[in-house]
Amino acid sequence: MKFIRQYQSEIYGNYRIVGLRNGAIAGAFISFAVLFCKLIYYPIYAPENYVTDIALLVSTLFFARRYRGSLPDGRVTFKELMLYGLWLGVIAAMIYGLFLLLYGSVIDKEFATRCLEHFIVGEQRGAGTDEEKAATIVVMRTYRLHTWAFIGAFRTAVMSIMTAFVAALVFRTEKNKVKIKNK
Repeated sequence: MKFIRQYQSEIYGNYRIVGLRNGAIAGAFISFAVLFCKLIYYPIYAPENYVTDIALLVSTLFFARRYRGSLPDGRVTFKELMLYGLWLGVIAAMIYGLFLLLYGSVIDKEFATRCLEHFIVGEQRGAGTDEEKAATIVVMRTYRLHTWAFIGAFRTAVMSIMTAFVAALVFRTEKNKVKIKNK
């Protein structure tokens, strides 16, 4: 009795090249969302927030639909869309991380300070002993702009897993076939 099925799937398109271009556009879109927040006097207090998450989700869904439409007969499997979404998300996260470095050093020089203050307040409200909270705050005080940019890029890359999963569920057109082993 087998508990884990093995699937065979076919990759219909070249998701790496398309994902590279679209990932760069998605990273620019996420960065633009942060700039838009700054323009409407809603400065960001963390390198990751709901605005960046929604921008990532919207861009992943948009580009997954476009990718499916570009394939012959619009045929795409869950696996291919997951790979495409992950690749797109990783590229977008790298672009966003670089943008955060530029943003914090040129556009909003108080960004790193605001992030630190925001996380210290959150840590003080959190669970744990006073000694644990104090130790965490001491470590957080060593964070610089590049650390906050890395946190934003890393979290965006992790969020791309969820957004790729949603896009793959929504836009897949074929189910993978179960491999049958001959005995």
